[in-house]
Formats: sequence, C-alpha cells, structure tokens
Amino acid sequence: MRRCLILLTTLIALPLSAQSNEVGVWGGVSRVGSTEVTGSKIRFDRGNAFGASFNHFWGDHLSGEVAAFSVRHDGSIDVAGTTAFTTGSLRMTPLTATLQWHRARTAPLDFFAGGGVAFVRSSSLHSSDLDALGVGRVDIESRIGWTALGGVSYAFADSFAIAAEARYIGYRPQSGPSDARVRLNLSPVLYLAGVRWRF
Repeated sequence: MRRCLILLTTLIALPLSAQSNEVGVWGGVSRVGSTEVTGSKIRFDRGNAFGASFNHFWGDHLSGEVAAFSVRHDGSIDVAGTTAFTTGSLRMTPLTATLQWHRARTAPLDFFAGGGVAFVRSSSLHSSDLDALGVGRVDIESRIGWTALGGVSYAFADSFAIAAEARYIGYRPQSGPSDARVRLNLSPVLYLAGVRWRF
C-alpha cells in the first residue's frame, strides 16, 4: 500500500514538474508616437498587433521569454492640424528577449513583469501621395532597442491560462534620404490579450 502511495504521488508530481514551458498566442492593439518635422507632423493611427511567445521557467518566480510580433499602422503627414498626405502602411516586426519575474507561477492568478532587448524590423513607407510629392518609397531602418512589460494571467485549467499585458518597445529609427534623415519617435506600446499553454 505504501509503495502504491509513493508511486501515485510521483506520477502526480511528474506533470507538474514538467510544466516548465509556456507557449502563448497574442492579439491586441498598438500605439506609436508622432514626429514633428518643420511645421508638419508624421502621425500613425492606432494599429493592430499579433504575436507568439515561448517562455521557460526556472522555478516559481523567474523565467526567460522570446517573442515575435507583427504590428501594422496607417500613417499620414499633418499640416496645421489637418491631414495633408498619406504615407501608406507601416509594418513592424519586433523580436524580443526578456527576463521576467512572476509573483507565483503555479497559482491561479499570476502577476508578472520583465524587461530585455528588442530588435525591430520595419517595412518601407509608400503611397500615391508620396509619389506625387516626388518622395517615392521611404525606407525605415531596423534597430536594436529595449523592451519592458507587465501583466497578469489567470489559469482556468492545469495547462491553460488567459493573460493580458502591456509591452513597451523602445524604437526610434531613422528614415528618409541620406541628406534629409528624420528620426521617427515610434516606440510602440502593445496592449495584448492572449492564451498560454503550459507543458
């Protein structure tokens, strides 16, 4: 009987100890800053954000995460507070690596926060308005920056949880021709909701 209890306890503990990884899928919105340029403003509307993450836990409180996101914003150039030209869509792909602290990974309700590095790759801007201005396609540089996040998750089953987080990505790339470079104040903030699967 004692051996059966030991075996049963071991079998129950094995899945719990093995659940040191999480895969998450995310969706939400993104906000970026605007840039003032000699009487005009380069502005981007609220965008959409989607992504996926992989998190590995070292104990109950510390984890490391890698994540990738796809973010899209429609842009414009405002003059005297009125939209004068459109710039087309800006598509960004932030890749992040963060170290995170968790209040209690195994508890139903877990608060977490973290920080790390980010690499952001952006598409170029192009629109008929830019062509009419003689500007054409505007390249935006890829850059390494930093990131910080905070959020909460709720486990509704042993292996599944829902989560919400806010994630800041420091990203101020240069754009435009070599003789007239402009530094864009983008630095997106992602507001995300997701589902996490623990295994």
